[in-house]
Amino acid sequence: MAAAPAALALDPQPQEEQKDASESSELSRLRAELAGALAEMETMKAVAEVSESTKAEAVAAVQRQCQEEVASLQAILKDSISSYETQIAALKQERQQQQQDSEEKERELGHLKQLLARAHPLDSLEKQMEKAHEDSEKLREIVLPMEQEIAELKVKLLRAEELIQEIQRRPRQPASLHGSTELLPLSRNPSPPLEPSEEPSGDAGPAAEAFAHNCDDSASISSFSLGGAAGSVSLRGPQGLSPEQEETASLVSTGTLVPEGIYLPPPGYQLVPDSQWEQLQVEGRQLQKELESVRRERDELQEGLSRSNEDCAKQMQVLLAQVQNSEQLLRTLQGIVSQAQERVQRQMAELATSHKCLSQEVKRLNEENRGLRAEQLPSSALQGSEQQEDQDEALPSSIQELHQLVRHTRQQARARQQAQEHEAERLRIEIVKLREALDEETAAKASLEGQLRVQREETDVLEASLCSLRIETERVQQEHHKVSGPRWPGLTNTVW
Repeated sequence: MAAAPAALALDPQPQEEQKDASESSELSRLRAELAGALAEMETMKAVAEVSESTKAEAVAAVQRQCQEEVASLQAILKDSISSYETQIAALKQERQQQQQDSEEKERELGHLKQLLARAHPLDSLEKQMEKAHEDSEKLREIVLPMEQEIAELKVKLLRAEELIQEIQRRPRQPASLHGSTELLPLSRNPSPPLEPSEEPSGDAGPAAEAFAHNCDDSASISSFSLGGAAGSVSLRGPQGLSPEQEETASLVSTGTLVPEGIYLPPPGYQLVPDSQWEQLQVEGRQLQKELESVRRERDELQEGLSRSNEDCAKQMQVLLAQVQNSEQLLRTLQGIVSQAQERVQRQMAELATSHKCLSQEVKRLNEENRGLRAEQLPSSALQGSEQQEDQDEALPSSIQELHQLVRHTRQQARARQQAQEHEAERLRIEIVKLREALDEETAAKASLEGQLRVQREETDVLEASLCSLRIETERVQQEHHKVSGPRWPGLTNTVW
């Protein structure tokens, strides 16, 4: 009975040994797993450090590239703005030059109108010729009645000669002589009857011949009156006149009074002979020919001037249309430039905001990196101290505590690995976003360069059109000077 309890007391020892052996093997296995976990943690730390360094380098490279792109865009925008300003200034100067050219053309047209107005002395010359013609017509109207009156006077003188001849043939019939003398327009009463005598026949004949001779002279009336005076003087002899001679003298004086009824011209006019009248007619015909030649020249000049005015008007209309087209192109170009400037300003503002956001994001990433590094340094120090404590201290007293420690270590390693994966994914996303922003900025830069190229081409086209317009304006001015230059001197010479 005593041996059986002793055997039973010896049986638990091998069991405890086996249990210790299994625990030691489990503990060694757990230590190996812990060493593997620690090694894996170290590799994960190294990978995290490498990823952080590559991420920082990528962020710095992206930041540098963004800064370079922004600087290049700013330089391009400054160059484009300066080129646009110079082009706008040149276009404004061209517009002022065109306005000055149009003002010069208006002044030239005004000068041409003044010269055309000065060409009216031809009308005054025509008026002078018409006045000379009217004067000649008036002179003709004056001379024709004079000729008619002279013809009537000749008829009356013939009648007077007939009466004188009748008186000479019938000297002894005083009653009939007195009756015949009453037919004449006498200004005084007749004398008493004449006594028969033979002397009147001898004295009255020369007086009548002198009277008729003086009446036949139609060139001047003064010679007629002088002739009458000579006749009256010739009637007076040194001896006294008989009553019959006095009657004959009264009859002759009555004949001399007849020319007093001749039409006398008004003051300022004079009677001219036939030779002078013919000369005046010849001069009038010459002046008429000159007037017709001057009229033809004036008509030719007016026709040429009208043609030149029409050509100038057409060319001015063409030039005005070209100026309006150039002004419209200038306005459209200014609108395009203003729109481009607005777009550039908006894009600059967007680029500035994106640059600011990128700088803030880079700053935030740097801060996060610094925070992660600061967190990793204490954790590594804590892990080193824990490892040192683990090395210094003994293993946990029980297997359960060791299992809990391994489980906790695995959870920490898994959590850190997940955090590192999340951080790496976030960094990849940030890098992709930065690359997309950089691509967008590059596309915006390319579009801006294309717009600048198109605007430069439009500016070149506008400058070429303005140059052609200027050349056309100069050509029109030269043609206008050629057309108007040689005509006006001839016109002035013709007028003067």
